[in-house]
Amino acid sequence: MHFASRLLGYELLHQHRLVEAESSVRRELVDDLIAGMDDGSALARAQALGHDLDRRHYVVVVHSSGGFDSMVTAAGRAAAELHLNRLQGRRGRLLVLATEGRPDPRELHRTLSQSITPATCAIGIGSCCDTPSDFPKSFADAQRALNVRLNSAVPSGASAYDELGFYRLVDAAHAEGAVEDFIQEWLGALLHYDAIKKSELVHTLSQYLENGGNYEETAKALYIHRSTLRYRLARIGQVSGYDLRNVDTRFNLHAATRSWRFLCAASADSLEPN
Repeated sequence: MHFASRLLGYELLHQHRLVEAESSVRRELVDDLIAGMDDGSALARAQALGHDLDRRHYVVVVHSSGGFDSMVTAAGRAAAELHLNRLQGRRGRLLVLATEGRPDPRELHRTLSQSITPATCAIGIGSCCDTPSDFPKSFADAQRALNVRLNSAVPSGASAYDELGFYRLVDAAHAEGAVEDFIQEWLGALLHYDAIKKSELVHTLSQYLENGGNYEETAKALYIHRSTLRYRLARIGQVSGYDLRNVDTRFNLHAATRSWRFLCAASADSLEPN
């Protein structure tokens, strides 16, 4: 009986090591796909793992306020519930999925959130991969979508690159170097002031415009009193020289703050004037 138990233990350990080895190979494949590799090698390696990269795929990145291991477990449950065939990897703190077919953003977020409550998660879904060589772009697009979500009024949720609308125009203009100039033109003085005073005038302005100029909703989103909001808006007018009552000015400032959130929220000081 003791001998049989030992044999069973060895067999279970062997099976566990096989699973770990395959998981490691899958993670390495995802790493190489998003870094860029030739189609032939990618197809062959995926086929050896029983995965068909000839079909359309999407790169999905997930950021969680909880632990990474719990997110991996939650992703497995979500994939089973939503019938998602996927490869799974990691890039820094991000869980990276290469899904066969485009997952529904809201359903994916719902199923993941159910498994990690009370932690929250934000999801970015990239562009379509018709061939393995498309994975680096899809990964970059997924990160852009995630950045938009994390810097939105509701960070917990999912954003897909093909649903970004205005932000895709920003991304295209960014490739030509025009966005940074536009942001600097409209927000440069405020960004400089924020950097010097350690204030949040640009963030305040962004929330104010996102909430359609509604004082109550803006103050609530910023967790400040309405009197504090009025003071900040007055300071924004003084520093920038802009009249927020002017329709054209508000339109341009809204476009600039949205562009800033999309491209520069993580490093706004890089747009300071010299």
